[in-house]
Amino acid sequence: MKLIDNPLSPYALKIRMILYEKGIDFEKVEIHTEKQREELQRANPRAEVPALVDGDVVVYDSRVIAEYIEEKFPNPPLLPADPVARARCRRFEIVADTEVDAAVVVFSIFKFFRPELAGRMPAALERATTLARGQFTKLEHELEGREYIAGAFSRADLAFAPHFGAAAFMGLVAGADTPNVAAWLQRINARESVQRASQEAIAAVGQKHDRPFFDSNRLHWRSDRIEQLLRVGMGPWLLEELAHDRAFLPPG
Repeated sequence: MKLIDNPLSPYALKIRMILYEKGIDFEKVEIHTEKQREELQRANPRAEVPALVDGDVVVYDSRVIAEYIEEKFPNPPLLPADPVARARCRRFEIVADTEVDAAVVVFSIFKFFRPELAGRMPAALERATTLARGQFTKLEHELEGREYIAGAFSRADLAFAPHFGAAAFMGLVAGADTPNVAAWLQRINARESVQRASQEAIAAVGQKHDRPFFDSNRLHWRSDRIEQLLRVGMGPWLLEELAHDRAFLPPG
């Protein structure tokens, strides 16, 4: 079994965490350069990581990969047995992969990728910060009386870990106003699978490549992340970036 990915992708980290939790042996095929994008596109037409190759089977999209792994390797389970808890797990995995990811990525534009925009677009920065912090507030209520999102530990918890890890890297953490989230994150981050994948991501941050796959000077925009840009008023900025080849969309 091969995982085609890049450890800087939160979706790739989620799948690595799942594989580590289940103790599955797999080969990492890391995509580090723009030249490798064509190789990736043979596995995923959208040229996005991760993709899983299992013999003659190729699976892409992290949620589909997670389902495939769960069905093929049901033990230890990362999806609850109870239908209601199972639906909750899947729902919150979607929340992590869409709403939380988008909020953190747009926040990262100001804090990591384009810090000069903070002075140029202060209103957008304020809205982006509010929406990112709001993810902690929304989850605080959902964790009331729960150790984990779906009751028992599940892949929903793992889905949030990479996004909140990236937020913490940029100084956005759960505070005194969200004690349930803070305690839950402490439990999640103590897991060996999360620590292992997180260390791999940290190591990747310092790596240098010619024409890197994730290029801070030419950002990849898609789906919910674009919606979040529009919410904070950065639609015109994205059009400007696309026009000057500082941004691109997935292949059609």
